[in-house]
Amino acid sequence: MAGSGYHLLLNREDAKKLFGQPNPVATRDFAKQLAQAPEYRKRGRVLELGSTWATLQRCLTDGTLDPTAGEPPLNHCMLGAKSLYQGDDAYVMLIRPDMGPYVAEALGEVKYETLHGNYFKLNPAEYGQPLTEKDFERVWVLFQQVRDFFDYAAGELSAVLFYAER
Repeated sequence: MAGSGYHLLLNREDAKKLFGQPNPVATRDFAKQLAQAPEYRKRGRVLELGSTWATLQRCLTDGTLDPTAGEPPLNHCMLGAKSLYQGDDAYVMLIRPDMGPYVAEALGEVKYETLHGNYFKLNPAEYGQPLTEKDFERVWVLFQQVRDFFDYAAGELSAVLFYAER
């Protein structure tokens, strides 16, 4: 089962700090700090995805958690973005400011029926639980939040960081 995930709207100062980290482990630690930072949370710069991020990733790609799965720009929403860290404990992926508008546009084109169909095409054995309407509704609500978050990020031309615990 996937751990909690977050989208973070990076400000320029923190983006510079992120790129200045000496190694991938320090990058992971800095991303985790940002995800928990009260100032990021107060300013709406953190979108908590819970463990439902993994289901949404599956629905937006090929039904797996493979970072190479799916087609750009939609797959850049989470695991298909630029990898800054991938370990047994976490993912840290960067959606560059120039990619944000394309991701936002692609998310805007996803319809309820499409996401619903993709959800019910998932392999329950690989997914690890039964496919239910109630579970899908959680995915749909999260999807709408992610779409709105990317719309805002695109308007700000901000980088988005995806951080998830494994």
